Amino acid sequence: MDALIAKRDSLKNVQTSLGKELAAIEEQIALMDTSIKAPIVELASISQGAFNSYFQTQGIIGTDNQAKLWPTAAGSIKKIFVREGDRVSVGQKLAQLDDAVERQTLGQLEVNLDLANENYSRLKKLWDQQIGSEMQMLQAKTQKESIEEQIKQVRERLSLYTITSPITGTVDKIYSKEGEFASAGTPMPVMTVVNLTGMYMTADVSENYISVVKIGNPVEVLLPNSDTLRTTVARIGNVINPNNRTFEVSINLPSAIGLKPNLVGNVRFIEYHADNVVILPSSMIMRDAEDRPFVFIEENMRAKKVIVQTGRSADGNSEIIGGLVGTERIVSKGARKLSDGQEIRLK
Repeated sequence: MDALIAKRDSLKNVQTSLGKELAAIEEQIALMDTSIKAPIVELASISQGAFNSYFQTQGIIGTDNQAKLWPTAAGSIKKIFVREGDRVSVGQKLAQLDDAVERQTLGQLEVNLDLANENYSRLKKLWDQQIGSEMQMLQAKTQKESIEEQIKQVRERLSLYTITSPITGTVDKIYSKEGEFASAGTPMPVMTVVNLTGMYMTADVSENYISVVKIGNPVEVLLPNSDTLRTTVARIGNVINPNNRTFEVSINLPSAIGLKPNLVGNVRFIEYHADNVVILPSSMIMRDAEDRPFVFIEENMRAKKVIVQTGRSADGNSEIIGGLVGTERIVSKGARKLSDGQEIRLK
């Protein structure tokens, strides 16, 4: 068994050596054989500039301008004044609960107040003329003030039967109907109002990137069936979630059509950045028999093989950190069949 394995490995080494020797001979034949026409290729200039590589994570859109509305008091819904989709402003009356009992109480108190005012006025005039008892006048005044305080309390309770909008926005959903019972303890709110300005996206980022993500860093937000949104990091959480080893990042979103609270998307953060570097499409970079990355450049209408050093890769491009200065012309099409030093023709 060991002898067979050793023989197999020896034959593989011979095969590799013969393959390299054969490739070199074919390159020499191609250069010397004038009957073979120079292959047609296309050239491309090298681009230089800023290079970024990214990492991506999922995020969800949220807004602080969303209100779920329950009544503070309990009762049947007497009237709903808005429809779904209506624009509303802060303090606008949206719905009214049945407040008949409280209004009946208020009516009786107002009658009592009229009588108390009349009685107090009469007794005060008499007392001002030194007629009657001061005690009676003070009791009448106390009774009047007590009824005024009761009326104030009833009016405050009456306001609890009215549902008003706490924000300016749009009525997104009405869950209840007129005649149904509503209270603060019901599972569903009467309605929700939402304002689509000031939305943001939150994303959980791995603790491995804690030194990479900074407030103000540019990010890209990718949403379904929407253009890429470019914005910046607005807030970074100070606590690592022990369950998934992430920290929360908040990103302010620009106003854009189609953004909805709870919409899920992806966020691309810059993981690596370099200025003024040579950038090549990754598809142009080949590997030789020794697994070295290389490209062909044009030099005096011949293909010259150049070994390159590659850095990061992102979005189909690679950073070139060695081998090219940035002024060369790369063989962009037809390079796969070329040999080092082979004559070329342009398309």
